Amino acid sequence: MYDLRTYMATKDLPGGPFYVPEEHLAHDSMAERPDDRPLTVGQAVGGVISLVLLVATGAYLFVAL
Repeated sequence: MYDLRTYMATKDLPGGPFYVPEEHLAHDSMAERPDDRPLTVGQAVGGVISLVLLVATGAYLFVAL
């Protein structure tokens, strides 16, 4: 069976519609897993680094523009 939403969205393209078999689509059940695991040191360090980079980029853009 094919994905009807993709077909309907692409049916009027010059190259024709896209046919995507439904068995190759990602399952929604994988995204709904609860994450009950405790915070690790690596996750905390990664979060701090990403926050610092985000703030530094925002400050740079604010000063540069």
